Amino acid sequence: MIGNPKPAGADIEHSGPNPGREAVPWLTVASLAVVMAYADGFWMMSLRGAVGAIERTQEPFVGWLRESTLVLPVFVVAVLGALTLALHLFGPEPRKWSAVLTALLVVAAGTGVGIALIAVSSAYDYRLQSDQLQLIGSMSHTCAQHGCVTLQEQASLGLQMRAVGYGSGMLLVTNLVLVGWVVAIRGGRLDVSSIRRRTAPGTGSDHRRLFLAAALFGSAAIHAAVVPEHLREWAAAGVFFAILAAAQLALGLLLLGRRRRAVLLAVAAASVVPLALWLGSRTVGLPFGPTAGAPELAGLADIAAGVLELGALVAAVGLLRDKGQHPRRPPASAHIRSLPVVAAIAVGVLGLAGTAPAWFGNPDGSGNAAVTAPHD
Repeated sequence: MIGNPKPAGADIEHSGPNPGREAVPWLTVASLAVVMAYADGFWMMSLRGAVGAIERTQEPFVGWLRESTLVLPVFVVAVLGALTLALHLFGPEPRKWSAVLTALLVVAAGTGVGIALIAVSSAYDYRLQSDQLQLIGSMSHTCAQHGCVTLQEQASLGLQMRAVGYGSGMLLVTNLVLVGWVVAIRGGRLDVSSIRRRTAPGTGSDHRRLFLAAALFGSAAIHAAVVPEHLREWAAAGVFFAILAAAQLALGLLLLGRRRRAVLLAVAAASVVPLALWLGSRTVGLPFGPTAGAPELAGLADIAAGVLELGALVAAVGLLRDKGQHPRRPPASAHIRSLPVVAAIAVGVLGLAGTAPAWFGNPDGSGNAAVTAPHD
């Protein structure tokens, strides 16, 4: 007998112990967060170049790339919060007016974060300018007698406050245009929900593999960027970094396929070796090479690479110890599990900017001492 047919969607609504649930689409969160983070970072650097302390106006492109990437996770959290609120207020399928309000919530969240960043940057600029004025005043008795330092500090404070005001307006307009542009590219839709089944066995491992691959790709990019510098200093070091970058890139690609124990063991080895060499070179110095026995300075690039390699080592060991057993408690949401992947990408971009190659700074790639500290 055929029996009574099941209503449409019954398999989705009642799928045994793992029923479907609504979740904010990660692609929507990422696309909106990226465009606002880097656009707002551009305005912050522009204001800093106009009214900021002179110490912070060097290499604006590197500063924009580094700081925008650093605050990208904050924009991700802000957009995620706005879309989650819209999902609770308007439901998974908002009507036209609800979609407009959702876009405005995203704009408000991103603009709020941008204004806070500009305010913090301006406050720091004012502090640096005030210290400089105090130093000049202490060297000029005439200025100290007439209180011109106080007047100059008041003028500097007023200038920074006006910069925050103007910047807030620019951020609001920019974010309105960008969010509307993203929505237009997506066909006039702003998805706030996608039905997802609860995490099946192995999903947590998939997120750890994505994080591991992102950490390997970021570390490989940093190592590849410093190969020319090390080839000039010591050919053996340049060859080592070239081989290490190629190995990490290959391992990351293999991890995107099927997980194998041999690949995970290779990842652990490719993380432990450069970490050990880096720790030795920064503490007691390597026993070989042109600077044998002399500790080297730590820079942004090598610290970022070390963080990525440490994260890759921890993730590889965790996957090697995974016996397929999964906790009974409900797993974390897909967004929370994906945040480490975003963090790994951000650290990789910061480290790559810290290498200061020719296309990031001056044509000769010299940069400043804080950025071009030797790596590994």
